[in-house]
Order: sequence, then structure tokens, then C-alpha cells
Amino acid sequence: MILSDQREIIKALSAPETYGKSVKKVTIRHSHIAYIFFAGDYVYKLKRAVMYPGVDFSTPEKRKLACIAEMKRSTVYAPHLILGVKPIRRLKNGKIKIGGTKGEEIDSVIVEKRLPNKAILNCLLPSDCFGKNEARALAEHLAELHSKAKVFHSKWGVEVIQHLILENESILSCFPNVFDVTRLNVLTGQCLEILRKNESLIRFRQKSGRVRKCHGDLLLSNIACHNGKFLFFSPIEYNDSLDCIDTLYDLAFLTMDLEAKGLSHISNALFNHYMAFMNDLEGIALMNLYQAIRAMGRAAVCAKISVLSTEKERISVLKEAQHYFSLACGFLVKTHPILMAFGGASCDRKSQIIEQIASLIKPAPGAITLSDYVVKKQIIGLASCQKINEITDTPAFEKVVYEVIKQQTYGALSAGETVVIDATFYEIEQKNTVSCLAQELNIPFVGFWIDDVSNGCGKNNGIPQLENKEMKWQVIDVKQSKEEIEQLVIQILKENMI
Repeated sequence: MILSDQREIIKALSAPETYGKSVKKVTIRHSHIAYIFFAGDYVYKLKRAVMYPGVDFSTPEKRKLACIAEMKRSTVYAPHLILGVKPIRRLKNGKIKIGGTKGEEIDSVIVEKRLPNKAILNCLLPSDCFGKNEARALAEHLAELHSKAKVFHSKWGVEVIQHLILENESILSCFPNVFDVTRLNVLTGQCLEILRKNESLIRFRQKSGRVRKCHGDLLLSNIACHNGKFLFFSPIEYNDSLDCIDTLYDLAFLTMDLEAKGLSHISNALFNHYMAFMNDLEGIALMNLYQAIRAMGRAAVCAKISVLSTEKERISVLKEAQHYFSLACGFLVKTHPILMAFGGASCDRKSQIIEQIASLIKPAPGAITLSDYVVKKQIIGLASCQKINEITDTPAFEKVVYEVIKQQTYGALSAGETVVIDATFYEIEQKNTVSCLAQELNIPFVGFWIDDVSNGCGKNNGIPQLENKEMKWQVIDVKQSKEEIEQLVIQILKENMI
């Protein structure tokens, strides 16, 4: 709901002369809660005079407090990006200006340094300059911020999540010509059912410190990679229920938006690296629900923006809203979990193959990958950048590693998630550990042995044998192309009735 007329201010901020002689052009963008003016080397953000559920920018005083709160929050996520909050004043002659002390203060703006468009991930992606290594760096940056964030044991929770689901449904139902009502009812019902099944998990995450003060709005358009550093701007500052949240709900916005751009491979790499860094597989059962709520919320925001848009803009915005709505439905499509194991010596090509296959699994962000190398680091307590001392590679230690992999695999499969294990699997006992687990859970299993088979059996001593002959391992030649490997794996999965 728009509560006051800001047209006079918007007109003034849209004029280059408001900013001085150096500014020749002003570019304007807007959301449902803000106008953003790009003028020269700076960006000016004006909060809309609106009131929505959970958002109250109804008065100049409240908008000023919101600007100050955003500036304070941004010191954590994008240090030095915001330069300050300035008043918008009307002079005696009626002219509107930014800053100064003369005239009546009628509103406020946030003033930020302007970043190059190519630094904003929404503009940059897809790009050869941003691949899986950059995705993993982004995952680590986010994980570090989450690790340092303030913990809340009484925030978030089942009631808050239910409110978000029903609020999204309420908004989307106001646009029956845009969103199919039957699909919306099914989607809402699925969300509430998953929520009901995971109430105890959500309470456990509250008690165990997984609910923290987060950014809350990790769209690709709010993330920049500038001078080798990641900057998260426009954090939520107006509603605790939207930023004092489960850390996975924060992550889910990012993985959802990557999927919206068709970047499954980036999303899967980021997701798995984050999960390994945070050692947070216990929350995996909530990920699809969280992504669906995020996509529903984004569809609702686009729908609200369409009401405030011109006729030409409205068509594009509503198309985007429908895309996010379809994405939300896709996150909750029921699938049967699969267990895949990739054996053979560790090498870059093997890792590439596994990442390629993991990102093909639906729903997004794809399969969970469990690596013996990562598990070893988790057990020892090493950071992802630290190397493992070869002295630790004893038979006893290896046994512990495969037992941990088994436990993590069991948890993920039980939550209905597909798992891809990356390990050497040189010993029969190691192979049987995972194949027998699949049998126990009545889940399809396929093993892949990655090797250079151009010269006989290759360096990995040939195809492994299992005590259970039904559990076959298929050979993948490391020299095969990406397309050949993808086609081979899909065919094998089909043959195994997966």
C-alpha cells in the first residue's frame, strides 16, 4: 500500500542537475520498497512510502531510521560501500536538493559508491570469469559470515515459516490471471506438509545455534565481486523475521536465484562447498522447502512490483514472476533418492566428472557430494585451504573416514536426497559399506570406476569387485568428453530403473 506521494522527490532525483554538472544521465531502477538512482559515481536509494506486512515505511521518520539501520547492517556485509545517509530537503524556492542544512527535510536517501555493472553477479552471470572455483569462494565467504553472526534461540521457528508460506499464498492469490490457482493450492499444501514433517528438526536447529542474524536478501542482484572480494549489499533491516533466520534459509535464496538463471552447476558447487564448510548436513531435509518459499516470495515481490510498473515494464515483471512461481513448484517435485559412488584415484578430472553429474540431479541444487578428502579434514579439524598430512592415512583412520561417510550418506538418503560419494574405494570393505547401505534403505545404487582405460586396466588396478555381484560398477574413461560421460551416466541410471 502506497501511503504518501513521493512523485516530486522522484522527479527531482531523476534529473541530472540535482547531482551537479558532472552528472549527465540518471538511471533509475526500483523494487517494491525502494527507488534506486544511479548518478555518476554514486548510487542513491530512496525508500518507498509503503506499508506491507512486515514493512512499514509510512513516514519520513520511519524511512530515515530504515536508512540508518541499513547503513549499520552493511558494515558487516559490504564495508565502506555506503557513504552515509543524507536528508532530502525542499528549499524556500521549492527546489529539492540532497544534503545540506537549509530547507525543510522531507525524506532521506542512502548514498553508496557505484560499482561497475560487470561486478554485480546478476549482470556478470553467466560468464567464463565466474565458475565453480569462484562459487566455492563465495560459499566460504558466506559460511564465514554465518559462523560469526549472532545466534538467536527464540527467533525463526515453525510459526514464522508457516506465516511466510501463507503470506506468499495470500499475495499470489490476488493475481489469478498470472498464477494458476490449482497449482498455487497444491504448492502451499506441499510446503505446509513438509513443514509439519520437519517441526522437530526446525526446533533442533533453533536450539543448536543454526538460527542467526543473516543478510536475508541474497539475490544475485545484491552480490558483487569487486577487486577480488565479495560484497553483499541491501541487507534486510526492517523485519527480524526476515533476517533472524536459519542459515540454510539465507543460503536458499542464493541457490534458488542461481537456478532461476539456469546455473545449476554453479549452484551445486556452491551448495556442496558451503555444506561441507559448515558441516550442516543435518538440515538438508529443509533445503527444498526453503528454496520453494524463497521462489514463492520472489514471485510475490515481482507481482507487487508489476502493480507499480508501467504497462511496458509490467509484461516483463509478470513473466519473471511466473518463472519464479514455476521454479517454486519444481523444487517440491517428489523424486526418489539415488546413491552413486565414484571410485578411483583422486584427480582433477575425477572431481570435474562428479561435479558434472551431481548438478544434473533434480530438484536443484542437485545431489549432495561427499568426499573422503573433505571428511578427513572435518575429522582432523582442518580448514578447506589446509593440506592433509599423509601420516594420517593409516588403515585405522581410513576405516573411521568411511564410517563417517556412511553416517552422512545415511542421513542424506533418509531425508530423500540423492548422494554422490567421491572416494578411492580401493578396499572391498569400503565398497560394500556403501552398497549394503543402499540395500538396507532399498535405494538404487550405481558405482562408477573412473580410470584411464586406454592402456589395459589403467593405473587403478581395474574394475573393483564387490562381494554382492548385483552391485555392479561401471567404468568411465577419464579421456571421454563431457557430453559422452553425461550421456553414459544418464543411460546407466535409466538401465538401473532410476
